[in-house]
Amino acid sequence: MARVTIDGRVCEVEPGQHILAAIGEALPALCHDPRVAPAGACRLCLVEVRGLPRPVPACTTVAYDGMEVATRTPALEEGRREILEMLAERIPAGGADRVTAAMREYGVHPRGTADHALVDDSHPYIRVDMTRCIDCFLCERICHELQGQDTWHAVERDGRLRLVPDTGAPLGKSSCVGCGACADACPSGAIEDRVHMPPEAFTRTTCPYCGVGCELDVGTRDDRIVRIRPTLDAAVNKGHLCVK
Repeated sequence: MARVTIDGRVCEVEPGQHILAAIGEALPALCHDPRVAPAGACRLCLVEVRGLPRPVPACTTVAYDGMEVATRTPALEEGRREILEMLAERIPAGGADRVTAAMREYGVHPRGTADHALVDDSHPYIRVDMTRCIDCFLCERICHELQGQDTWHAVERDGRLRLVPDTGAPLGKSSCVGCGACADACPSGAIEDRVHMPPEAFTRTTCPYCGVGCELDVGTRDDRIVRIRPTLDAAVNKGHLCVK
């Protein structure tokens, strides 16, 4: 175990783990998902490490014994606010997602303009609104690394990378199998379940469809099932679910 000091508190971290594993959810790491390899794309989890000349991403930096980390210095907090201000220029108001929650924490207000040309309603289970995309590429990464489906691809259009289904056609006409991994991972609401009702409670259970034994969390509201999400620490499916 590596003993790491984070904001004056000593933590024990497994060998080879990144700093973010010790910090947990205290930082707005919007491009991070424990089911895929870290990318350090959003830069919101930057931390200061004693002895290093500049801040480093907590999600991609491996912790070592004796490391001293600061996560909330004035410079780091101002940097996060500036990044969120840039995202706020693109993201429309009214979302209920991790990006909007991070903006609210830092006193930033979304002020982007919705573009109906970037909305894709062709899929029976998943709604796409690339107006809200923050270029974290979690959808592409989780589709490739977890599902092995390779439905989402980043292509260059209009001078910037954009995410499109593999056929170049709407998502409903692509190779998408409807597993929902991209919607579950997306932090901004750019990809989400078509039926989105906030659950009042979640119950952990096992899927009865086949004999694999995938674990899942069932969200209920008014005695109705309104959402299914994968259980990240499940021994069998490890945070993955199929469409069934």
